[in-house]
Amino acid sequence: MKKLLLAVALALSVTACASGQGGNTEWMRSYGKTFYEPNDGMAAVYIIRDDPGQDPAPLRLVMGQESVGSLSGLTWTRLDLKPSLYDLRAYGDQGSTELVITVTAGQSRFLLIQPKPPGNADLQEISQAEGRRLVRKGQAVGNSL
Repeated sequence: MKKLLLAVALALSVTACASGQGGNTEWMRSYGKTFYEPNDGMAAVYIIRDDPGQDPAPLRLVMGQESVGSLSGLTWTRLDLKPSLYDLRAYGDQGSTELVITVTAGQSRFLLIQPKPPGNADLQEISQAEGRRLVRKGQAVGNSL
């Protein structure tokens, strides 16, 4: 009888330990396994374009003086950035919007780029949950920087 109780206790403890390991945490159940951690010493910044609706024109993104690319349709790109201050600008056909962000190592940030009438573009930060939802829904258009 003691051996049976010992075997049951051992089996329960092994099961309890296994259920708390890799990928079964509350965070992993909420966000899933499809997002990679930022590279060591870097931050991951996702730029996302949601469904363009009536305005499918490409929107361009510039960081400082360097062009990052353009997004059209339901697309996204990921920037791997060193910790620092960054000046991002979203361009439409006729105007632009600026967003200045500071990133730290290990951080993941999500920015939404969208058309803003007349001919401008808007760039704003969105929540982790909304950003991850949109990335899963969209298509990657490259990994910049």
